[in-house]
Amino acid sequence: MSTDPDPPRIGPDNLRRTAVVGLLALLLLAAPVAGLLAWEPVDEGNVKVVKKWGATTGTVFEPGAHFVNPVSQSTSSLSVRPQSYTMSAQQNEGQQSGDDAIRVLTEDGLRTDIDVTVRYRVDAGKAVNFYRKYRTLDTAEERLIRPSIRSVLRTEAGRLPVTEIYTGEGQTKLKLAAEQELADEFSNDGLILEAVQIRNVELPAEYAKAVEQKEITEQRRQQKQSELEVEKLEADRKEIEAQGEAEANRIVSESLTDEVLAQQYIQRLDETDTVYIPVGGDGYPQFVRNLESDSEAGSSGSTTTGQSSGNSSTDSTQS
Repeated sequence: MSTDPDPPRIGPDNLRRTAVVGLLALLLLAAPVAGLLAWEPVDEGNVKVVKKWGATTGTVFEPGAHFVNPVSQSTSSLSVRPQSYTMSAQQNEGQQSGDDAIRVLTEDGLRTDIDVTVRYRVDAGKAVNFYRKYRTLDTAEERLIRPSIRSVLRTEAGRLPVTEIYTGEGQTKLKLAAEQELADEFSNDGLILEAVQIRNVELPAEYAKAVEQKEITEQRRQQKQSELEVEKLEADRKEIEAQGEAEANRIVSESLTDEVLAQQYIQRLDETDTVYIPVGGDGYPQFVRNLESDSEAGSSGSTTTGQSSGNSSTDSTQS
């Protein structure tokens, strides 16, 4: 005969106590997990669109701490920081690799490439509207921004001649037209347009060469004009200088007689040890001969005059 004691019997009260203890333990374990699932922080520069069973509720969480029902609710984050979308001919400069410039036709039918950057951001107050249409920024860039900027620039460029489109005034017209058109489209889709930047206008090769040649020709013309002006001034200066020299020579020529030259020559004899005396064919100093010739001519003139007077007296006496 066995003497072991009978096992304890589990009554209804014991079962209830066990169930309560198990439930409390489960709640204690699940509470942190549920709290983590319900905790929904939003970082600065972002918003979160609240969804219930996958559909937007119209609620948007601003930066800060929020809670959701982890069973039925979820969120999608959107950046509201400024964004930029670039289309450029430069390799890896824009969102797409390779040549992604906008090709347009000007008013006179010439093809021109335009590099452009669109700066925008999501409107936090219309984040739900934006999310319903595009879900992500990449989708909005492909479906809205890219086709819109291409369309408006092609339309506006078609109103401008190629001689204007590459100037500052022409690029300003492109910028203003694009900003006006895109601002209206963006506002309807939950975006805010901040700016359109026309970064570069690439002219057709043949036209760019013609413009460059024209600029070179103009520079050469201006240089030649400057040279001609300098030459004219120099000619005027030389003419005035020549006139002055001629006048001076005339005055000197009128003042220099044989006597003056002889006197200056004699004065120079005292200033040097070596004397060069020009002589005539008979070895007689030429300047002395000239002086004597002048003196003889003067004396002869006086004698002739005297004789004429004498003859007149004689004739008178005889009469």
